[in-house]
Amino acid sequence: MLTENTVPGNADVDWRTFLPRWSGEWADALPDDEVRDADDEAARRSRWLGFPPASEERIAAMEKRLGRRMPPSYRSFLQVTDGWRHAGGFVWLLAGTADARWHDNASGLADLFEEYLEEDAEPEERREAGVWRRGLQLDVESDATYVLLDPEDVDDDGEWAVYTWASWRADAPERYPDFRAFMEAMFREFHSLRSHRAGGGPEFVNATTRELDARVEDARRDALRGDWERALKTLDEAKGYGRPRAAGLGDQIRRLLGLTYMVYFPGLVTDPRYASELLPPLVAEHAARSHDDAVLTNHLRGADEALMSRARAMLDQVRAGTYRYTAPGPFGAAVDRARELARRGDTDQAWRALIDALPLWQPLGPDHLAPLGWVTDPLLGPLLTPERSRAFLSTPRGGPAGRGVLPGTRPGPAGPGPTGGPGQAPDARPTASSRWKG
Repeated sequence: MLTENTVPGNADVDWRTFLPRWSGEWADALPDDEVRDADDEAARRSRWLGFPPASEERIAAMEKRLGRRMPPSYRSFLQVTDGWRHAGGFVWLLAGTADARWHDNASGLADLFEEYLEEDAEPEERREAGVWRRGLQLDVESDATYVLLDPEDVDDDGEWAVYTWASWRADAPERYPDFRAFMEAMFREFHSLRSHRAGGGPEFVNATTRELDARVEDARRDALRGDWERALKTLDEAKGYGRPRAAGLGDQIRRLLGLTYMVYFPGLVTDPRYASELLPPLVAEHAARSHDDAVLTNHLRGADEALMSRARAMLDQVRAGTYRYTAPGPFGAAVDRARELARRGDTDQAWRALIDALPLWQPLGPDHLAPLGWVTDPLLGPLLTPERSRAFLSTPRGGPAGRGVLPGTRPGPAGPGPTGGPGQAPDARPTASSRWKG
């Protein structure tokens, strides 16, 4: 099955802003003692991963050779640079006018993908398998990674979809709606790999990371105000760039929405401040899906022995059905009332006790967005439904510590608006990539 990136295309991307920024951040991230070839060293010194721009004559000659006019975003790219080095982490050289060529099943991958098609395969599946026969190949040097523009997968703006595939990823081909979306994804990949890189090298701080980290902090405040949808969108974008707080914050929202797949609260679950809230859902999901406790240990890499001991004891409680969630303060008192009401079968009143007390809840630390441990409690967890999860996340909370309800604001249906009134349009905030569009 195809993996699709659904970011819409835009031929008006400002390559002259985007590409120099990428180049400079790549150059600044290189360790001084890293061995580089002459081309990479020249790129580092010039702070430019590209080449001279292609003239209109060169582009026209390329189009004549290939028999097709190039799609708008790739064509405008060539007018800025005739090729590109280090597109993400695994494509070392991307084609310009001289090297782009029809793949024509040179890899034999069309035979492989067509072999796995079912007899009743949909036309779209057959079309996707055929990209290896008709695609325009852009990867020149790579780590067994293919990049193909598809001249038969064209949108209303004349943009061709991009397909990528690497055998070592053991995954389906990935589709991008156009060349611009592919390049922005490769920029995110570069950032993610550098952000998670172990060992030496300069600290990875630049204009993009600072912008994203500021937006993560805005998202944290949005979540506490009850604007969880905008918060999650921001956090997911920052997560794609590998920003360290984004995944742990976003996972809290995802878990309250009932999502559990790949929800591990990285960077937070091993912090003793948050253990009482984040360990229970992580442990419960492990208990439900695995009998290999080494998997849980892997999710808690970096935890001290005290926290690991706590996790093992909690796992025993969850498996025995005896785990009981507690919380401090007024919200904790409401939890006790809700549990007793749920025990009696009055689940509606139990839920009302929780949601009414939520504005009084206080976070355990700056990156705690909502009480979570209660979803693991055998009596309280079943109270959560899809509708209630959204009501829970939409309730302003956290008080002064989390700036959840700001002085002078009045919560609306989904929290206070930007000036305190309900029903007002949220302030527009640019995404990290919007500044690169013309």
